[in-house]
Amino acid sequence: MHGRLKLRPPDSARRRQREEKLRHYREAMDALLGQGAPPAQVLSLTGSVLAANPDVGTCWNLRRRALGALGGDWVPSELSFVGQCLGVNPKSYGAWHHRGWVLGRAAAPPAGREDLALCERLLAADPRNFHAWEHRRALAAGQDPEAELAFAGALLSRDFSNFSAWHHRLRLLAPARNSGKGEPGALPPERLKEELELVQNAVFTDPTDQSAWVYLRCILSRAPPPPRIICIYVDREDASLAVIFSRPVRVNPDCPELTATLDGSTLDGAWRSGEGRPRPSHTWLCDLPALPPARPARLEVTWAPNPTPHQVTLQPGEAEAWWQEPIVERELFWPELGVAEAPVLREQARMCRELLELEPQSRGCLLTLALLLAALEPRGHAQEIRQHLRSLQDADPLRSGFVADVRSRFEAALAVLGAGEELSLPRKELSSLPLAERLALLTRLELPGNRLGALPPGLGALRRLQELDLSDNRISELGPAPPLPRLQLLRLDRNRTGGTGMDWEGL
Repeated sequence: MHGRLKLRPPDSARRRQREEKLRHYREAMDALLGQGAPPAQVLSLTGSVLAANPDVGTCWNLRRRALGALGGDWVPSELSFVGQCLGVNPKSYGAWHHRGWVLGRAAAPPAGREDLALCERLLAADPRNFHAWEHRRALAAGQDPEAELAFAGALLSRDFSNFSAWHHRLRLLAPARNSGKGEPGALPPERLKEELELVQNAVFTDPTDQSAWVYLRCILSRAPPPPRIICIYVDREDASLAVIFSRPVRVNPDCPELTATLDGSTLDGAWRSGEGRPRPSHTWLCDLPALPPARPARLEVTWAPNPTPHQVTLQPGEAEAWWQEPIVERELFWPELGVAEAPVLREQARMCRELLELEPQSRGCLLTLALLLAALEPRGHAQEIRQHLRSLQDADPLRSGFVADVRSRFEAALAVLGAGEELSLPRKELSSLPLAERLALLTRLELPGNRLGALPPGLGALRRLQELDLSDNRISELGPAPPLPRLQLLRLDRNRTGGTGMDWEGL
């Protein structure tokens, strides 16, 4: 078990023990793998092997076959035997699987008290025994979750850093999320208040522990919204249709869930990724036939998981046309946020500020406060958010890449809110370009003096882009060129790797 020193006998005695165990194991396995051993003998032989080493999967399989051939009620004795094996190795995959198999073949399912007690003993010895946690969840399925919530609460009262107990609690609250009256996936207000009080006790007890902070962000969140179409762009000159999604999706060329019609007739062209690779992508492209020059061309796009059609009309004489979904500010900064009540978020932000005065280097507090302020009023709190993220990078240098990505998303989201047809983000320390799918209508994008190591992967969504400035970054190789039909100027000067200049002549 974790952190416990195993006492070993002297070398000579240990060698004799191993030789004796190996002899018994070979004799038992030879007899088991031979022909015609009766079920009673199989049970005896497998019992002697598994009692010493519960991880021999072949013995568990043979034992199940022998039990199936026996009559009578062998469930109680078998459960007792498996309990002894778990005493030898509490994390034996084979033993836990066999226990579930035995319980599934009981004529009348046991009340579960003995198994709950077994799990409780094993978790007291090792709170991270995920086999015991999963077994306990299976036993409690369909039951009133309050008893299990009390059990998890008791473990947390002894140790707030018990990640497994927090996770167990979150799993138990999943049904309550679907019955809430607020945002889909949010907890009911009464339950949310109780959980927030529990988290507050935990973070003020140990502000440096990450488990309670992770749990706080989880109970304030919901499952990410499903992908949906957020932009359609038609280009007459390029004879193409671009469909842009809120999240990367995969479109099967043979049986696509994405369909498009031109003046009521289905387009037969195959869809291809805007990144040029056969993998999930924000942008999917389809070639168009010659569009009528003298009358409007009406296109309609449908995505099967969300069958609401989206329409765009290209008028005579127009070179391009588009439809774009209005931007929801909160989705840019914390798309999984499931709590809509601003007072709840403000109270959590107040708690974080109060705690930062006591523990200014609390990593979980810095990250959570930055996310809360971005969800409440990102433009009004922009400088404070930047300061908290800089402090987080100083406090957690081992995760500097993660913090850089969080900062990049925040700066990109702020820019999206104020973007027109041109966007400039010079020297923002961007390590990536998130939310490129929200920049589909840009004609000019300037990103000089940042920390980009490659061409941003979502550039294929920027179908109208004419000028792209990536100078003075850290780009070492270009990779496949994104499909940007209107691009006229690409700047890549003063790019380097670790300070070594690169020659882009002839590009």
